Amino acid sequence: MKLTCTVSRLANGNWLARHTGSSTGQVEVTAPTREEVLTKMRNELRYRSEYCPCTGVTDDFVELQVREEGGRP
Repeated sequence: MKLTCTVSRLANGNWLARHTGSSTGQVEVTAPTREEVLTKMRNELRYRSEYCPCTGVTDDFVELQVREEGGRP
């Protein structure tokens, strides 16, 4: 499942990732590093996409298409 998110660096140095979708709703996560914020986003979107948390979809079920704030891929 390919989903788009936007990432940006906050004034305090943390990273923010955002996604809005009809099936997942609005998701915002923050983390100290870019890698960590993308991992948190992927995990949250995977959780929201599962019909039941016991279905056990694979870790690569969600593929993020990342855009930097301001439109850069």
